[in-house]
Amino acid sequence: MAGIGMYGVYYAKATVTNGVVTGYTGGAKQMGKAISATFTPGERDGNPLYANNGIAERDGVGASTGELSLTLDRLDLDAAVDLYGLTKSDVTVGSGADAATGTGVSYTGSEAPNIVGVAFIRWRQEDNVRTYHEAVIFGAVTFDAPTDNYNTLGESVDWQTPELTGAVYGAATTGTIPWKRSFTFETQEAAIAYIESVFAAS
Repeated sequence: MAGIGMYGVYYAKATVTNGVVTGYTGGAKQMGKAISATFTPGERDGNPLYANNGIAERDGVGASTGELSLTLDRLDLDAAVDLYGLTKSDVTVGSGADAATGTGVSYTGSEAPNIVGVAFIRWRQEDNVRTYHEAVIFGAVTFDAPTDNYNTLGESVDWQTPELTGAVYGAATTGTIPWKRSFTFETQEAAIAYIESVFAAS
C-alpha cells in the first residue's frame, strides 16, 4: 500500500509515573496542519545471538527509538505551550485609544519539554483505490525548539513553515503503551476516532 498524502498532526500530553508513560491527559489536540513527517529509526545492532557459527536470533525492534521530523503549516500557540512547557501571556503597548495587545510566549531557556504522544493520518492507495487511512501514533516524544525561517516578501510568496524535530522514546519508557502504532481504516473519520480513543484521558 503506497502513501499518497497526509492529514492532521495530533498530540496529547503524556502522564508519566516513575519515568514510564502510563496514559494521556487533556485529549487529542491538533498541533497544526500536516505538510510532511519523517521517522528515522535509531541505530541498533540487533544484539545478535550467535549459534552454529551464525546469527540465530536478533533482539527485535520492540524497544526501538528514533527521530521524528514534522513540517506544519504553523505551530498552534497552545501546542507550543504544551510541547515546550511555556506560559502564554499578553503584552500591551501604548495607552488609551492607541493601546494594542499581543498574545504570545517567551523562551527563557529554563523551560523543559513535555513528553507527548503524537499522531497523524497517512492516506494510502492500494490497487488504484484511495480510500485507506492509516493512523500512525508514536507513544512518547519530546521536541526540540522549532526551526523557523524568516524571508522577505518578493515577487512571489515564499512559504515559511515551522519544522519540528523530536526524540521518540522506546518501550523502556512507554511501558505497556506501545512506542508506535499503525492501524489502517477505510475512512478518515474512523482513523481520527481511533487517535482520539488512544489519547483519551486516562
